[in-house]
Amino acid sequence: MKLVAPSPARRQDGGVAWDFLRSSYDAVADKYESRFLGELHDKPRDRELLEAFARSASDPVADIGCGPGQVGAFVRERGRRVVGLDLSPAMVRLAKGRLDAAVVADMRLLPLVTGQMGGLLAFYSLIHLRRSELETTLAEFRRVLRPGGHVLFSAHEGDDEVELDRFLEEPVKFGATLFELDELVGASRVAGLEVTRAERRAPYATESQTFRLYVEARRPELDR
Repeated sequence: MKLVAPSPARRQDGGVAWDFLRSSYDAVADKYESRFLGELHDKPRDRELLEAFARSASDPVADIGCGPGQVGAFVRERGRRVVGLDLSPAMVRLAKGRLDAAVVADMRLLPLVTGQMGGLLAFYSLIHLRRSELETTLAEFRRVLRPGGHVLFSAHEGDDEVELDRFLEEPVKFGATLFELDELVGASRVAGLEVTRAERRAPYATESQTFRLYVEARRPELDR
């Protein structure tokens, strides 16, 4: 089955909402891997949701904003075939050793064939969208899912945007959007996804102290 589109269209605006993110993640890729490779060990709810996702989704699964591949690898170890996509070439290089494949891609215009993915993961990668891009990006997720396919994504709770001049103690820029749960659910429905789970949890002691949001949804079997 061919998954990657042969000649994906290119965005004309030159990059993501914060155009420095690619170079920032490239600069901190090795440190990010060292810091977060084992993060799921201390996140029992994340593990529960990912295990349930691995059971309900079918192959192949796309891990969008895969970073060094730690989340996708967790799902792959539970029997799924996982392809990673990330804006950062350095992150893709790291993910290739943990996933079935990994490619450089912009989540707003995925280089994936329409209707071929059994599942999509986006763990804390939607934070790198501007609010105005959320609905169209989720519609892009829906496009690449096959009917009945599942998506699971997470975000940090809030109502503002964050821009920093340091990331992981390095002098590189970082930008993120914080979302409300109702906002994520509403955008999913506007994008044509059927929401099956929406929840928030308090932060664990080992992570940054923001409430965490999770949405699970599916592409309907029959399009309306």
